[in-house]
Amino acid sequence: MAKILLIEDNREISDSIKQYLELEDFEIDRCFDGESGLDSALGKKYDLILLDVMLPEIDGFTIARKLKERGNEIPIIIITAKDSIDDKLIGFDYGVVDYIVKPFDLRELEARIKTILRKNDDNSVLVVNNIEIDMSKRIFTKDSKDVLITQKEYLIIELLLKNRGTPTSRTDIIEYAWGGGDSIFDSDGKLDVYISNIRHKLSKELIHTIKGFGYKID
Repeated sequence: MAKILLIEDNREISDSIKQYLELEDFEIDRCFDGESGLDSALGKKYDLILLDVMLPEIDGFTIARKLKERGNEIPIIIITAKDSIDDKLIGFDYGVVDYIVKPFDLRELEARIKTILRKNDDNSVLVVNNIEIDMSKRIFTKDSKDVLITQKEYLIIELLLKNRGTPTSRTDIIEYAWGGGDSIFDSDGKLDVYISNIRHKLSKELIHTIKGFGYKID
Protein backbone atom coordinates (compact mmCIF):
# COMPACT_ATOMS: atom_id res chain seq x y z
CA MET A 1 0.00 0.00 0.00
CA ALA A 2 1.49 3.34 -1.09
CA LYS A 3 1.76 5.96 1.64
CA ILE A 4 0.94 9.55 0.65
CA LEU A 5 1.42 12.79 2.56
CA LEU A 6 -1.36 15.30 1.81
CA ILE A 7 -0.50 18.91 2.71
CA GLU A 8 -3.65 20.98 2.14
CA ASP A 9 -5.13 23.65 4.42
CA ASN A 10 -8.66 23.52 2.96
CA ARG A 11 -10.29 20.83 5.09
CA GLU A 12 -13.14 20.20 2.66
CA ILE A 13 -10.72 19.54 -0.19
CA SER A 14 -8.46 17.53 2.10
CA ASP A 15 -11.38 15.39 3.29
CA SER A 16 -12.50 14.69 -0.28
CA ILE A 17 -9.03 13.66 -1.43
CA LYS A 18 -8.42 11.52 1.64
CA GLN A 19 -11.74 9.70 1.43
CA TYR A 20 -11.39 9.00 -2.29
CA LEU A 21 -7.78 7.80 -2.18
CA GLU A 22 -8.35 5.60 0.86
CA LEU A 23 -11.12 3.84 -1.07
CA GLU A 24 -8.48 3.19 -3.75
CA ASP A 25 -6.20 1.54 -1.14
CA PHE A 26 -3.79 4.42 -0.51
CA GLU A 27 -2.65 5.26 3.01
CA ILE A 28 -3.03 9.00 3.67
CA ASP A 29 -1.32 11.18 6.27
CA ARG A 30 -2.55 14.79 6.44
CA CYS A 31 -1.13 18.15 7.46
CA PHE A 32 -3.00 21.46 7.31
CA ASP A 33 -0.12 23.95 7.37
CA GLY A 34 3.29 24.21 5.77
CA GLU A 35 5.39 23.90 8.90
CA SER A 36 3.90 20.60 10.07
CA GLY A 37 3.88 19.39 6.46
CA LEU A 38 7.61 20.02 6.06
CA ASP A 39 8.33 18.32 9.40
CA SER A 40 6.36 15.25 8.34
CA ALA A 41 8.00 15.10 4.91
CA LEU A 42 11.46 15.21 6.50
CA GLY A 43 10.70 12.93 9.42
CA LYS A 44 8.72 10.10 7.85
CA LYS A 45 8.93 7.93 4.74
CA TYR A 46 6.34 8.56 2.03
CA ASP A 47 5.92 7.31 -1.50
CA LEU A 48 4.46 10.61 -2.74
CA ILE A 49 3.47 14.08 -1.53
CA LEU A 50 0.35 16.01 -2.59
CA LEU A 51 1.21 19.64 -1.92
CA ASP A 52 -0.91 22.79 -1.99
CA VAL A 53 0.91 26.08 -2.64
CA MET A 54 -1.02 28.64 -0.57
CA LEU A 55 -0.47 27.29 2.93
CA PRO A 56 -0.24 28.86 6.40
CA GLU A 57 3.25 29.15 7.94
CA ILE A 58 5.29 27.95 4.93
CA ASP A 59 4.11 27.97 1.31
CA GLY A 60 4.24 24.89 -0.89
CA PHE A 61 7.01 26.13 -3.17
CA THR A 62 9.25 26.74 -0.15
CA ILE A 63 8.53 23.22 1.09
CA ALA A 64 9.47 21.77 -2.31
CA ARG A 65 12.66 23.85 -2.38
CA LYS A 66 13.70 22.79 1.13
CA LEU A 67 13.09 19.13 0.35
CA LYS A 68 15.17 19.42 -2.81
CA GLU A 69 18.00 21.09 -0.86
CA ARG A 70 17.98 18.20 1.62
CA GLY A 71 18.29 15.68 -1.20
CA ASN A 72 14.79 14.36 -0.55
CA GLU A 73 13.54 12.73 -3.75
CA ILE A 74 9.96 11.93 -2.76
CA PRO A 75 7.85 12.71 -5.86
CA ILE A 76 5.65 15.78 -5.38
CA ILE A 77 2.40 16.65 -7.14
CA ILE A 78 1.37 20.28 -6.71
CA ILE A 79 -2.40 20.73 -6.22
CA THR A 80 -3.31 24.41 -6.46
CA ALA A 81 -5.54 27.07 -7.96
CA LYS A 82 -2.42 28.94 -9.16
CA ASP A 83 -2.41 28.15 -12.86
CA SER A 84 0.08 30.58 -14.42
CA ILE A 85 2.99 29.20 -16.42
CA ASP A 86 5.40 31.07 -14.12
CA ASP A 87 4.03 29.25 -11.08
CA LYS A 88 4.32 25.91 -12.85
CA LEU A 89 7.92 26.62 -13.86
CA ILE A 90 8.79 27.53 -10.26
CA GLY A 91 7.38 24.21 -9.10
CA PHE A 92 9.24 22.18 -11.71
CA ASP A 93 12.46 24.05 -10.91
CA TYR A 94 12.10 22.86 -7.31
CA GLY A 95 11.80 19.24 -8.38
CA VAL A 96 8.00 18.89 -8.55
CA VAL A 97 7.10 16.01 -10.89
CA ASP A 98 3.50 17.01 -11.69
CA TYR A 99 1.15 19.97 -11.33
CA ILE A 100 -2.65 19.75 -11.26
CA VAL A 101 -4.89 22.83 -11.12
CA LYS A 102 -7.98 23.06 -8.90
CA PRO A 103 -10.76 22.20 -9.38
CA PHE A 104 -9.84 18.76 -10.68
CA ASP A 105 -11.49 15.37 -11.05
CA LEU A 106 -10.28 12.98 -8.35
CA ARG A 107 -10.07 10.22 -10.96
CA GLU A 108 -7.49 12.27 -12.83
CA LEU A 109 -5.51 12.82 -9.63
CA GLU A 110 -5.58 9.08 -8.96
CA ALA A 111 -4.36 8.34 -12.49
CA ARG A 112 -1.47 10.78 -12.15
CA ILE A 113 -0.49 9.32 -8.78
CA LYS A 114 -0.46 5.76 -10.13
CA THR A 115 1.60 6.77 -13.17
CA ILE A 116 4.24 8.45 -11.01
CA LEU A 117 4.40 5.56 -8.54
CA ARG A 118 4.85 3.06 -11.38
CA LYS A 119 7.77 5.07 -12.75
CA ASN A 120 9.25 5.33 -9.27
CA ASP A 121 9.00 1.56 -8.74
CA ASP A 122 10.77 0.91 -12.03
CA ASN A 123 13.76 2.96 -10.84
CA SER A 124 13.80 1.85 -7.21
CA VAL A 125 16.08 -1.20 -7.51
CA LEU A 126 19.78 -0.45 -7.78
CA VAL A 127 22.53 -3.00 -8.42
CA VAL A 128 26.10 -2.31 -7.30
CA ASN A 129 28.42 -5.24 -8.06
CA ASN A 130 26.98 -8.23 -6.12
CA ILE A 131 24.70 -6.01 -4.01
CA GLU A 132 21.04 -5.33 -4.86
CA ILE A 133 19.25 -2.46 -3.16
CA ASP A 134 15.48 -2.02 -3.36
CA MET A 135 15.04 1.57 -2.17
CA SER A 136 11.23 1.46 -2.14
CA LYS A 137 11.09 -1.64 0.09
CA ARG A 138 14.35 -0.97 1.97
CA ILE A 139 15.61 -4.45 1.14
CA PHE A 140 19.35 -5.09 0.81
CA THR A 141 20.73 -8.34 -0.59
CA LYS A 142 24.30 -9.53 -1.03
CA ASP A 143 24.88 -12.58 -3.20
CA SER A 144 21.07 -13.06 -3.14
CA LYS A 145 21.00 -13.17 0.68
CA ASP A 146 19.15 -10.56 2.76
CA VAL A 147 21.30 -8.15 4.77
CA LEU A 148 19.90 -6.41 7.85
CA ILE A 149 20.50 -2.64 7.68
CA THR A 150 19.72 -0.21 10.51
CA GLN A 151 17.79 3.02 9.94
CA LYS A 152 20.91 5.21 10.18
CA GLU A 153 22.85 2.92 7.84
CA TYR A 154 19.97 3.08 5.38
CA LEU A 155 19.90 6.89 5.44
CA ILE A 156 23.66 7.07 4.85
CA ILE A 157 23.46 4.70 1.89
CA GLU A 158 20.36 6.45 0.55
CA LEU A 159 22.09 9.84 0.43
CA LEU A 160 25.29 8.44 -1.10
CA LEU A 161 23.23 6.71 -3.79
CA LYS A 162 21.31 9.90 -4.52
CA ASN A 163 24.69 11.56 -5.10
CA ARG A 164 26.14 8.48 -6.80
CA GLY A 165 29.48 9.23 -8.43
CA THR A 166 29.79 12.56 -6.60
CA PRO A 167 31.54 12.96 -3.21
CA THR A 168 29.23 13.82 -0.31
CA SER A 169 30.64 15.77 2.63
CA ARG A 170 30.68 14.40 6.16
CA THR A 171 28.55 17.34 7.28
CA ASP A 172 25.88 16.64 4.65
CA ILE A 173 25.76 12.96 5.60
CA ILE A 174 25.45 13.74 9.30
CA GLU A 175 22.73 16.35 8.72
CA TYR A 176 20.81 13.88 6.55
CA ALA A 177 21.07 10.90 8.89
CA TRP A 178 21.04 12.60 12.29
CA GLY A 179 19.35 15.94 11.63
CA GLY A 180 20.76 19.45 12.03
CA GLY A 181 21.69 21.50 15.05
CA ASP A 182 23.84 20.23 17.89
CA SER A 183 23.56 16.65 16.65
CA ILE A 184 26.12 17.51 13.96
CA PHE A 185 28.80 17.82 16.62
CA ASP A 186 27.54 14.87 18.69
CA SER A 187 27.41 12.50 15.73
CA ASP A 188 30.66 13.26 13.91
CA GLY A 189 32.60 10.49 15.61
CA LYS A 190 29.78 8.03 15.05
CA LEU A 191 29.82 8.40 11.27
CA ASP A 192 33.07 6.45 10.86
CA VAL A 193 31.61 3.59 12.91
CA TYR A 194 28.50 3.44 10.72
CA ILE A 195 30.55 3.55 7.51
CA SER A 196 32.69 0.69 8.84
CA ASN A 197 29.56 -1.32 9.69
CA ILE A 198 28.11 -0.79 6.21
CA ARG A 199 31.36 -1.91 4.58
CA HIS A 200 31.46 -5.00 6.78
CA LYS A 201 27.85 -5.94 6.00
CA LEU A 202 27.89 -5.21 2.28
CA SER A 203 31.32 -4.62 0.75
CA LYS A 204 34.58 -2.86 1.57
CA GLU A 205 34.56 -1.48 -1.97
CA LEU A 206 31.02 -0.06 -1.85
CA ILE A 207 31.81 3.24 -0.11
CA HIS A 208 34.94 5.17 -1.04
CA THR A 209 36.60 7.59 1.39
CA ILE A 210 37.35 11.06 0.03
CA LYS A 211 40.17 12.14 2.34
CA GLY A 212 39.47 15.34 4.23
CA PHE A 213 35.97 15.64 2.78
CA GLY A 214 33.59 12.70 2.99
CA TYR A 215 32.47 9.61 1.07
CA LYS A 216 30.99 8.47 -2.23
CA ILE A 217 29.50 5.45 -3.98
CA ASP A 218 30.50 5.01 -7.64
